[in-house]
Amino acid sequence: MSSRDPVARLQSQLAAGTVRLRHDSVLGFLPALLDALKIPASSQVLVFSRTSLQTDRITPWSPRALYFNDDVYVGYVFDSPFLEIGAVDPTRGGVFYTMPQRLGSAATGGVSLQREGRTCLMCHTSRTATGGVSGFMVLSTVADRHGYPVTGVHEGSTTDATPYAQRYGGWYVTGTGGHAANTYSPLLFQDISDKDSYRAKFLADITARRNDGAAALSGGAVQSLGERFDTTGYLTGQSDVVALSVLTHQTILHNLITATHEAARQALLQEAITPGGGDTVFSDHPALRGAVENLVRGLLLVKAAPLPAPMRGSTSFAQDFVRHGPRDTKGRSLRDLDLETRLFRYPCSFLIHSEAFTALPLVARRAVYARLWEILNGQDNTPDLQDLPAADRQAVTEILEATIPEFVTLRSAQRSAQRSARPQG
Repeated sequence: MSSRDPVARLQSQLAAGTVRLRHDSVLGFLPALLDALKIPASSQVLVFSRTSLQTDRITPWSPRALYFNDDVYVGYVFDSPFLEIGAVDPTRGGVFYTMPQRLGSAATGGVSLQREGRTCLMCHTSRTATGGVSGFMVLSTVADRHGYPVTGVHEGSTTDATPYAQRYGGWYVTGTGGHAANTYSPLLFQDISDKDSYRAKFLADITARRNDGAAALSGGAVQSLGERFDTTGYLTGQSDVVALSVLTHQTILHNLITATHEAARQALLQEAITPGGGDTVFSDHPALRGAVENLVRGLLLVKAAPLPAPMRGSTSFAQDFVRHGPRDTKGRSLRDLDLETRLFRYPCSFLIHSEAFTALPLVARRAVYARLWEILNGQDNTPDLQDLPAADRQAVTEILEATIPEFVTLRSAQRSAQRSARPQG
């Protein structure tokens, strides 16, 4: 089955000769690929823990760079023979590719992207990391001085709910804002016998140094990484904290959207609902109901960890990110950032405008919109949903109504169906 993701579309253009990628003597095809996929260089984030396909090449002195936009992720390791690429198929979730870095077929317009399967999916369909779907993850680890993971800073993937003090172990981070980045164990993996105790000490050290005002382990104001490794083999010497925070959010949302796709397909098969749904057809399939609830909570950033301090990036990523996406008549967008007490200005994910969300079967989109409406209009008394301030609820509702016409029309259809279902007389 062919994919509908942006990388598959680029592959078709390369094969047809309508797009050619220029080769750089140091960075290979990386700059040209990012340009072709419209991925900003300011999105660069750097991970030095050996937690990817290229574990033999990743170290604290040779970190892996990740670049991303709303639906594509590109991994680059200096002097590696290939680039790693993950893309979001609108209906199937994550699909994975490698691209040779040697000068050759891409420069002449031939097909140079190789679709990957089992090797990538061994990690990218993990129940604990991606929820069992083909997806993406950000991990936080205590790494030793060679980059080998000693233990996780916390269980599973980093999410919006993960406290910042437990985020980004094994990563380099530039900018300001509390986190567990920019440090590694002076001991080697094999020299640490009690790894749980070591993790506890690691976290305690972070807390102590933050309380003392020290920069090293508390996410202090690191503005450049040139003193930590040779950055000349990278696009920049930055690993922007805002970019990494947005990356964390969107990986989780992509997985939740994919899980909802799968649940909707299951409901359509088992309940014999037509994909179009019809204005009066609603599904109460348990799997779909659960997936929708998880997705809605992810969209609304329920239980998102507050920022421990104002967050300031070290690149233009924040400006680049905010520039895209629809706005309402008051100029508001779900891509607007707060960066004082929380990441986003409005508590609803920008990925509700993504191609993957829009591709959800109608029965799923209808269920998501209906649940959003209940919560945003105060019709749900679940305790952890009461933390959304009234002003935020109103703003999100107005932005959705202005930027997603279907949010209004499907809500009207639901109201009509509910009125028709009421007993007469």
